[in-house]
Amino acid sequence: MSDIHFDRVDPVVVDALRAEINADPPDLIIVSGDLTQHAYRHEYRAAGAFLRSLNAPVLAVPGNHDITYIHLAQRFLDPYARWRRFISREIEPTWTDDTVAVVGLNTARRMAWGFDWSKGRFGLRQLHRLNKRLEALPKELFRIVVAHHPLHAPEHAPDLDIVGRADEALACFQRNGVGLVLAGHLHRGYVHAHEIAQEGLPPLLVIQASTATSTRLRGEPNAYHRLEIDKSGTVALEVRAWDGREWRQVATREQGARRPKDEPGDLAGLG
Repeated sequence: MSDIHFDRVDPVVVDALRAEINADPPDLIIVSGDLTQHAYRHEYRAAGAFLRSLNAPVLAVPGNHDITYIHLAQRFLDPYARWRRFISREIEPTWTDDTVAVVGLNTARRMAWGFDWSKGRFGLRQLHRLNKRLEALPKELFRIVVAHHPLHAPEHAPDLDIVGRADEALACFQRNGVGLVLAGHLHRGYVHAHEIAQEGLPPLLVIQASTATSTRLRGEPNAYHRLEIDKSGTVALEVRAWDGREWRQVATREQGARRPKDEPGDLAGLG
């Protein structure tokens, strides 16, 4: 899930999402940033309480809304103090089991050129560290990278801003055998199969999540994804959206060692 934006949420959606997840808890819950709206203390407290109410471990990375825009001293001197207090002591966590490895990356930046500080960026030293993190993982694990900002624009909106140094990051992912990238930020859900130049390799699957619980919609309903990954590296994606009364399946997609194949379903907004 992504962009849960506590303080700008629909409480009915939040309660229904909690009930659905806890009725069938996954091995891991991934949250790709923007847990709060303005990084206020009460927002962080509510977001942390929600995550702790879920019956599964959580891996989360910050988004641009998780750094305060109001208290500039905190933004520049200790931007993740509230994150570490209420969410996690880590901002770039790693989680593994016997099938997958999930690596979190922080693309939020405390400042940027120009007036729009919401845009994210990968750092060169960050990508160098990522190389080492991925190299240290057992070779047999399927590798997933999680970041907040998108690495690829949807086909229906190619001019949307993507994260800085996206090309360098994708090249790093490909060199290190990453099979899946998860991100958010745009409040729009879509899937992109990023082609890999090396012959015989399947595309790198890039999955963008819509907002799971926020009222700040972008022409799409609240939605989240369920993923199943088997030991062969086959990825099965289920998109579940809120229809005003309940969560329901709206699309599925599967990718294995060959080209992706779509099963019947409305893939509107998935690109």
